[in-house]
Amino acid sequence: MRKIGMFWRTLTQLTMRQLIFQLIARLRGRPRLRLPTIVPIAHFLTVADADKPVSWQSGTFVFLNKSYSPNAGPIDWNYINEGLGDYGKLWTYNLNYFDFLNQPALNPATGLVLIQDFIAQTASLRDGLEPYPTSLRIMNWVQFLSRNQIQNQAINRHLFAQIDLLSRRLEYHIAGNHLLENGYALLIGSLYFRHRKWLKMATHLIGTELQTQILADGGHDERSPMYHQLLLDRLLTVLLALRHDEWHTELTFVDFLIDKAHKMLIWLNATTFSNGDIPMVNDAAWSIAPTTAQLQAKSERVLGNKHNPPSITELNESGYRMFRRSRYELVADVGPIGPDHQPGHAHADTFSFVLYVDNSPLLMDTGTSTYQPGPRRDIERSTSAHNTVEVNGQNSSEVWAAFRVGWRAKVRVLADTPTELKARHDGYGHIGVVHERAWLLEQTHLIITDRLIRCRDKANLCGMARFHFHPDVQVQVSDDIVITGPVQLSFSSGSKPNLSVTRYNMAEGFNQLRTGQCLEIQFTTSLETRIHFIELSLK
Repeated sequence: MRKIGMFWRTLTQLTMRQLIFQLIARLRGRPRLRLPTIVPIAHFLTVADADKPVSWQSGTFVFLNKSYSPNAGPIDWNYINEGLGDYGKLWTYNLNYFDFLNQPALNPATGLVLIQDFIAQTASLRDGLEPYPTSLRIMNWVQFLSRNQIQNQAINRHLFAQIDLLSRRLEYHIAGNHLLENGYALLIGSLYFRHRKWLKMATHLIGTELQTQILADGGHDERSPMYHQLLLDRLLTVLLALRHDEWHTELTFVDFLIDKAHKMLIWLNATTFSNGDIPMVNDAAWSIAPTTAQLQAKSERVLGNKHNPPSITELNESGYRMFRRSRYELVADVGPIGPDHQPGHAHADTFSFVLYVDNSPLLMDTGTSTYQPGPRRDIERSTSAHNTVEVNGQNSSEVWAAFRVGWRAKVRVLADTPTELKARHDGYGHIGVVHERAWLLEQTHLIITDRLIRCRDKANLCGMARFHFHPDVQVQVSDDIVITGPVQLSFSSGSKPNLSVTRYNMAEGFNQLRTGQCLEIQFTTSLETRIHFIELSLK
């Protein structure tokens, strides 16, 4: 019965469009390319310099910190490393993205060999012809061919067929960033082949989705800074092509995209730490997306002017708050876990926060190391993996499988000033408890107050607050005082707080974990955590 309820709580959040297209997606057959009889004429686009991470070198592919060497044989484009530790679908997707075509210093002849190998195996392709990897591959092929001024009839025929396939299989059943990537690829394909029907489809799709997915504060509605960076990078790529192409007449649409790019840049700047890091919240991982600095540099070329967004913006809609003080920076999450219809990249992390001190990470989100269903994925999405309070061993939102969410914590902000943030959420309402957290932010110290409030008689109150320290930080406990380099922590509660230090694994990228220390404090009704920033001269 619990599983039935979990499915129901998940399905009822989907839109009618998603439900209809979920059914269509399950009924239609395997994707197949329809190669055109007449080779279409291609038109080179203006593209950015090759800047993708190096993922193909000396005959070896490396994605997500796992490698594959086809040696002298043909490349297995369906590769998952069967029997030797399944690399997972995301790894196979990366293989089929063809990002390596746009890594610096790739020999064009090598790129052509890789493309031709892929074309030769069209009949056996599985994951690689799904809409998402097809979208990214279209973008990468067009950029590679345009940058190197390569006209090849066989490649153009195959590329045209891929765009045609994508136009018939847009991911309305998934929505979110997938649908935006579909739109970006369709637009680039329409410019490359001067295809009016695709251009019309793409501008409508992108316009509709950006209006919905980019919130009023400029954040992407899936609340992952990493995906925000990826989508902004793709938007700048599209703008670069559009602004230098005289075939289309979509000037109003270009202005609309420029406005969205500016807002996304402002949001990204507001949530980026001074050392250039982004908070690794929700599904975010190191070394996947371009950095904020790289995106700022790209925007200067694409938008045609120096763009220096302000360091402060109101982040009301996305739910994040950035507080900057002379010694520390703190990002807190007091918003929804994601859009109701697409919370697939969400974690049960309501009221979690990330803290940098003296320009270095101190308290971290544990990050994301895998999308594979299983215990590790469950841990990384759980409340216990974040700097917040777990009640009675439960998650604050019902995360399950790899990308599913049943009930979702709803937040009410009670105070929101430059020095105080206070909010409540009902994620534990099903067990009769409301969690309230307040941050009081001063120059020399930070006070976090947690309260567990009964909303049902005799509800059990057992809270566990966790603080995950960066692996470079060593934790010392002495007489209920915790000292970690430049910071001293103390705790008070209605009864003596129960402190313990455990080990946890922080993701330093996909499939890459590093052990750090986690401070756990068990309490009942309330807990005050005081974080004092030790004077530099006294360290």
